[in-house]
Amino acid sequence: MQPQVHNRTIFTGDNLPILRGMNTESVDLVYLDPPFNSNRNYEAPVGSKAAHKIEKGDYDKIVYRHGKTEVALNDWWHISILNSQSKERTGYPTQKPMALLDRIIKASCPQGGLVLDSFCGCATTCVAAEKYGRQWIGIDISAKAVELVRTRLHKDLGIVTADDKKTTVWDAKVIHRTDIPKRSARGLARSHNIKNILYGQQEGFCSGCRTHFPMRNMEVDHIVPKAHGGQDTDDNLQLLCGACNRTKGIGTMADLMARLPTQVVARI
Repeated sequence: MQPQVHNRTIFTGDNLPILRGMNTESVDLVYLDPPFNSNRNYEAPVGSKAAHKIEKGDYDKIVYRHGKTEVALNDWWHISILNSQSKERTGYPTQKPMALLDRIIKASCPQGGLVLDSFCGCATTCVAAEKYGRQWIGIDISAKAVELVRTRLHKDLGIVTADDKKTTVWDAKVIHRTDIPKRSARGLARSHNIKNILYGQQEGFCSGCRTHFPMRNMEVDHIVPKAHGGQDTDDNLQLLCGACNRTKGIGTMADLMARLPTQVVARI
């Protein structure tokens, strides 16, 4: 599906609801370098297609080192770290070398394709994508990312970007957004007989307590709640029994699964 977000867009805000508002399969390369102290859960929602793909290992990844290896690896990317005196340094402690992003983008995103960095911070991914003719979208919790991408595009590539308040002559416009994007409606409306479809897919079992129920006792539920950016589309719908649906409320499936043992004990 085509992206509904323009090229050279920086979102300021929490990336989870922003990501949920983007069209499915509209990005060619997702680069992730999340902070390790965010205390957030970035796992795919329980029951979603993404979660199923992760469980099967059905996704592509670049592994620097994952535990101990039985065989010596000889295909390494020899890229120097950024030292404290490097001209690339912007002050971000997790900043990665431009050479690393250059290689990832050239190897993994087609010419003219779309790169997404949902922790874009110091804007290295955005600048590398611009350098090699790729489109890009960045998300960061700090508004500093907008300033950094404009500064680095000018400093590294000589591109003057538009600042609505100051610039009258410019080469490119960086769009700054603070809203949640809305997914394109075409082809995404729920099926008219979705309850029958889901009942067959789940073979009559509740997605929460995994108990079998007649269809009349099942209720259609949003896997990712609308209050959290979830969409009213087939791939975000499931069937829960009435008890599980009321226990879940406007929470997530992770919330429901955490409460279920307590609910079972209470019933016994």
